[in-house]
This record gives sequence, C-alpha cells and structure tokens, in this order.
Amino acid sequence: MTAIKIQTAQNTLLYQTKASLGERMIASVLDAMVIGAYALIGIFLSNLFSQDYLFITIFLIPAYFYTLLLELLFNGQTFGKMVMKIKVVHGEGENVPFTSYLLRWILRLVDIWMLFASVGVVSILLSKKGQRVGDIAANTLVIRKEASQKLQELRYAKKPEGGKKVVFSQANLLEDKDIELIREVLAFGKEAGYYGTAATMLKQTSKSLKKKLHIESDMIPVKFLEQLLDDYYLIYS
Repeated sequence: MTAIKIQTAQNTLLYQTKASLGERMIASVLDAMVIGAYALIGIFLSNLFSQDYLFITIFLIPAYFYTLLLELLFNGQTFGKMVMKIKVVHGEGENVPFTSYLLRWILRLVDIWMLFASVGVVSILLSKKGQRVGDIAANTLVIRKEASQKLQELRYAKKPEGGKKVVFSQANLLEDKDIELIREVLAFGKEAGYYGTAATMLKQTSKSLKKKLHIESDMIPVKFLEQLLDDYYLIYS
C-alpha cells in the first residue's frame, strides 16, 4: 500500500491509499463486462423486434458514455470501481468537478484505447501518485475507498505531561518548519505502522535533525522525534 498526501484548499492534510494498478485493471475488466452485457441486450432487443441499425446505435449511446455517467452519478465510481472499492477523487481534496470527469474521460482515448492501454499503464507505474495521463490533466487520483485521516487527528501536538524534564536543550533551535516536519513524519509513521517508507522517513528525519542540532543519541528514530517535540514544548510552554 502507498499513502498519498493530499493538501486541501483549507490547508488540511489528508492521507489516502492509492489504488493499485491491478485493482484498476480488474475494475476496468468488470466495467467492460457490464458494457458488453448491455450491448448484448441491445442486440437481442433489436433482433426480437426487428429493429434497424438506428435503434441499436441510439441504444448504445449510454454505453459510450458509461464511465463519465457512472462517475458523475456515483461520486467517482463505476460498477467495477464499486466492486474493487476504489474511487476517483480530486487532487486537492475537493469535490471532483464535471470538467475533471470530462477531461479524464476524453483522455481515455490516449490512456486506454491507444497502443493497447500501454500509455495508461506506463503512466500509472511511473507516476508517484499512480495517475494516468487523464488523471494528471484533470488533477484527479484513484484511491482505495476508505476513511481518510486528517493530519490534525494524527499529530503529536499534545504538550508533555507535568514533571517531565528537557532532555535535548537544542530543541530551542528548532524552527517552525522543523516542528511541522516532525509532526507530519510521526503522523505518517503512526498511520503506516512504522514500517517500510514510514520507517525510512523517520530514520532520515531523525538523522537530519541530529546533524542540524549537533545531537548524539542512541534513541530509536520515533522516540527521538517524540522527545524533541516534548522538549520544544517544555522550553516554550
């Protein structure tokens, strides 16, 4: 799982898990099956009532706009996405506007219908946020449909309990950007379970701040960063 950080217009940070390439491909296959079934119904009705090609052409119009219509009606989900529990969201945490849905639908011509979907697949694999060309142009993301977590809910912003003493007096040299970085890294670590990318971020941030503040400590990264915050609050409380 890969977490995506979304900064909203209200300056709130949200963490979401991007949909994997496999999940998106399965959703696309399921949607193709739905469209195929709809087309077969149209052909059956056309033959049953001896209708001409005009009937089947008109009947298939909704299938042509399937993805656009479903994502508009069901808040970023098609039937395939519903089954896979993934959805389209805006890159800035806002409601996805019609223009974004329309743009990513139009660019399906590039992502999916050209070169046997290779353009879309390569784009998703190379993009940090797993975006195909249509997503990049429309500023949208495809994420797993799960509750997002606000950074404010995860921050280590509590002041230390009474009776604690300052361990690292160099904490008084921390800048606002350092405090924000520590909070974000600790928040991400808590959400991700302190494994993988989160563990690497904790280690790198701890190493960087030790160097900046000229501190030598054997504390594990998460404890060191928590202690720095405690010391900062103690000094300036």
